[in-house]
Amino acid sequence: MSIRTDLVLEQQQSCGKDLSGVESHQESIGNATLCTVKIGTDAAAKELGKPLGTYCTVSFPRLDFVCDTADIINATVKSLKAVCKTAPKYALVVGLGNTDITPDALGPIVADRVLATRHLTDELKRDLGLDGLKSVSTITPNVLGKTGIESYDLVSATAKKIKPDIIIAVDALACRDPERLCRTIQIADSGICAGSGVNNARKPLNLATLGIPVIAVGVPTVIDANSFFNSDENMMVTPKEIDLLVEKAADIISRAINIFLQPEIDIDTIESLT
Repeated sequence: MSIRTDLVLEQQQSCGKDLSGVESHQESIGNATLCTVKIGTDAAAKELGKPLGTYCTVSFPRLDFVCDTADIINATVKSLKAVCKTAPKYALVVGLGNTDITPDALGPIVADRVLATRHLTDELKRDLGLDGLKSVSTITPNVLGKTGIESYDLVSATAKKIKPDIIIAVDALACRDPERLCRTIQIADSGICAGSGVNNARKPLNLATLGIPVIAVGVPTVIDANSFFNSDENMMVTPKEIDLLVEKAADIISRAINIFLQPEIDIDTIESLT
């Protein structure tokens, strides 16, 4: 029986950690653990069912039990730096998902909290004492069933118009292991296929389809019901505290993205502007 997962660590566990063509490294950052997996060969990519690239996984305790998230944020920032080849001067942050469904609302909430600066003139930045502010735009494409437009089409059209150096796409993911549910952030340079975690995959957002590097950031908020029992029904399970968990995960990711995209600006200043 195949149980869906978006997490490369779970795929690696299924295939065996010593898979040829895969490099792994793990380190601790306070109460967070950062595991970096590099898929370097086509054979390994096929075996894992994941594209070639670098995958950073930040693992941490249950967010409803964590008060200080500084270590998780630092590990997420470090992961963003690891998968981004060069420091972007202009970024587009895409919040994928559906705000009407809490487990799928992560992306839009994150995008809403990322500081958008593209509209600020150089003169205004100087007047504010923020000369080092990088250009950032955000969009929330929503879902096909509500807009009648594929997310890919909206992201592609926006990217062609504003020409960012990099796209950061944030989405909810699916996992197999309950211990990873809302306790993992995966950051990858291989792009993202929205909806794949719930077996509703759309056209992928990646370098090949958009011509721009795409960094995928996600948190598993649902798990296949077949992880618990054998059923022919297409069901996904989510924690009862999902409102709080999505809220805290969105806060961590948005802060990490703001720190990564605005390295010259203090995070307190950034948050005062959002």
